Amino acid sequence: MSSAIGVVELRSISKGYETADRMLKTSSVHVHHLKPICPGKFLIIISGDTADVQEAMDFAKVDANDFRISDFVLHGVHPEIVEGLKKRYSPQPIDAIGIMETSTVSSGIFALNNALKQSDIHVKRMNLGMAIGGKFLAVFTGSVSDVEQGMKVILSSMDEKRMVHYSVIPSPAEEIKNHFK
Repeated sequence: MSSAIGVVELRSISKGYETADRMLKTSSVHVHHLKPICPGKFLIIISGDTADVQEAMDFAKVDANDFRISDFVLHGVHPEIVEGLKKRYSPQPIDAIGIMETSTVSSGIFALNNALKQSDIHVKRMNLGMAIGGKFLAVFTGSVSDVEQGMKVILSSMDEKRMVHYSVIPSPAEEIKNHFK
């Protein structure tokens, strides 16, 4: 597992590629996402040793300047975040479902990471901005009390303006459960 991830969202696709190129030339990091997302934003997600990720992110802040929408570095990132970036999700059976929708990918990943560390929930899906207007969507499962606790952590971990909507579904229909298997 990598010890840190860095996430940068920019409001320019061209500047995104330029910044990513410079980040990768300055630091030894692994790229998880390097792509345009809706609506005309650019997402960069890197991982690696803490010092390398921090160096790349420090460079990105300066290089991206006014094009930067948001960014952060997560040290000691939860393994389910890293697996979710690879589109590998928990095999945990679905009990209750929590769904979070945030206006930026970075705010969603940050809040979900905190919830995973502070409650017994498991990621079933993550959508990183594509075909959903640049938003972040995460679906997670656990007992009703664990999903509710996870949602409380999520809400306390982010600016309320970034939360588009959230749901806790205590007993989802079989069709809904099957959708997230």
